[in-house]
Amino acid sequence: MSKVKGIKKLNKAVSAQLKPFGISKAKLGKEYSYIFSSESVTFTIKEDLEDELFKEFVLERFNYSIDNSFIFGLLHEVGHHKTDDDINMHVYNFCMKEKELIDEEMQSAETREDIRRVEWKYFNLPDEILATAWAVNYARKHPKKCQKMWRKCEKALHEFYRKNLT
Repeated sequence: MSKVKGIKKLNKAVSAQLKPFGISKAKLGKEYSYIFSSESVTFTIKEDLEDELFKEFVLERFNYSIDNSFIFGLLHEVGHHKTDDDINMHVYNFCMKEKELIDEEMQSAETREDIRRVEWKYFNLPDEILATAWAVNYARKHPKKCQKMWRKCEKALHEFYRKNLT
């Protein structure tokens, strides 16, 4: 099995785009996530059914069409960072318990509609709604900054793909 090349450079490029938001580092992983304890973000380069459903949800709930899933995913995680003080410990604990139940429920979801129903539960959790609302507001107010973020990340992504797919 060949070694994946260029991960450090990709992580560094994405991290540079998140530093102005107060996030210390970003690293390539299996999914998007915000790690409260280290103020870091994990990001992914894959798109799947969850991304498709998230786009549908954001359009339906916020009347906002996501142009770039990669950048919006990063903004959503920044939203967790920016709104974490808005969630009290009781609500945070509720969200964590619900996420465990949702993970269990997702294991038995078979159809697209089953998956959509479970994902909607997740997307509507208080911490998720706050993070998404923050991302939508930022993207609406700062489209040029989002495009600039994308140009900087896109360059690193292309280099990453070039090193690993040729």
